[in-house]
Amino acid sequence: MKVRFLISFLWLATLVLQAQSTENLESVVADRPGMATGVGVLPFKTIQWETGVQWDYTNHQHAFTLPTTMLRFGVAPFAELRLEYDGTLYQTAELIATKWAYQVEPLILGTKIRVFDGWKAVPKISFLANIAIPITNEAFHNSHVAPSLYLLFENDVTDWLNICYNLGAEWNGVAAVPSTFVALCVGFAMGEQWGAFVESYNYFTRLHTHTEADGNLDIGFTYMPHHRVQLDVYASINCQNPQLYSNVGVGIAWLINP
Repeated sequence: MKVRFLISFLWLATLVLQAQSTENLESVVADRPGMATGVGVLPFKTIQWETGVQWDYTNHQHAFTLPTTMLRFGVAPFAELRLEYDGTLYQTAELIATKWAYQVEPLILGTKIRVFDGWKAVPKISFLANIAIPITNEAFHNSHVAPSLYLLFENDVTDWLNICYNLGAEWNGVAAVPSTFVALCVGFAMGEQWGAFVESYNYFTRLHTHTEADGNLDIGFTYMPHHRVQLDVYASINCQNPQLYSNVGVGIAWLINP
């Protein structure tokens, strides 16, 4: 009788633990799409892969970023490491005909650290640091590495609306003075699976006689067919001159091991 009771108890406990583990499975929280970056840090000992394809239109020239891909690793309860690679297929102007060439972009190593979890109107805060390492001579005009530093802020206004804003400094590996990066993103949760966002991201570069401003508007949609998979589609356009720059892209984010 005692043995039967013990077996029944262990079986019931196993069911409860399985139910709890199912309920506590982590969901994907992606940094893509868009240029603004949220404060979310991967849970400890998890790995997430985010990748996509992007078409760019710049000064009447076409280019494809394939892939734009990033691996994120949760290395502590409050921090993650990031490895990012982009490759660009672009048009080259030849005397006879237009040809295509592929450029290996710098390898980007980075970390995101959660600083503050937020309290009432005080936003959540994270710190993001990247360093771009040239792989080929074409990636940068010299062999200098290029760091970038960002403060990331986020407020959950309601259960379906949040606001994300970033302030950063980006070096390009050539100039000693960085560009200032400012982004504001409004995100909408349209049910459990669908989401959307609208953002403004801007670069301010100090030149010898003036500061050059470059403003862009980005919009996108996300869909989660599974709690560990997010699909996205987005588009961006230059606010001052749409013919100067625009892009369209699609992608996927996959939380590999919850």
